Amino acid sequence: MAIILMTLLFAVLGIAICVNMISPRPEFEPLVTNPDDPLLAQAMEKAKETLGTFYALMEKFPQNALVKLHFVSNTQQVEHLWAEVLGRAGDDELNVRLVTPPVTHKGHLDRLYTCKTEDIEDWAVRDDEDHIYGGFSEQAMFAISERDAIKLPEKLLERRALYREI
Repeated sequence: MAIILMTLLFAVLGIAICVNMISPRPEFEPLVTNPDDPLLAQAMEKAKETLGTFYALMEKFPQNALVKLHFVSNTQQVEHLWAEVLGRAGDDELNVRLVTPPVTHKGHLDRLYTCKTEDIEDWAVRDDEDHIYGGFSEQAMFAISERDAIKLPEKLLERRALYREI
């Protein structure tokens, strides 16, 4: 289940940031990865270490901020969902709109959600020139595809060039 969720996040992040639209349909085939891959673990660690940078960029570009959340569905399954940041809800909470629909949730789930900072596993902010900051899990997947000699679509290779160091 974790492998499926990680592959779905790659496709959904690309759609959400590139076109700034909310869509649960992936534009690209999922990249199958091992959720225990060290590059993904390093990506999550870097995302948590740079939350201060995320908040600064979020304030500067509030319409273009996303977070990936550790989410426990009502069936007690852990999922990793991308959400559009709508604003702060206090010192350690954000109001968000879920972009990635949970797969294991049963019944209705309001897409508007309040998350805690500790639930953030990754983040991404797009600036006014379409440069992307953060998105460490997607950058890890680019590195994994390179390491494992997986050919990516040209559009994803172009997207990779949009990332900026923080």
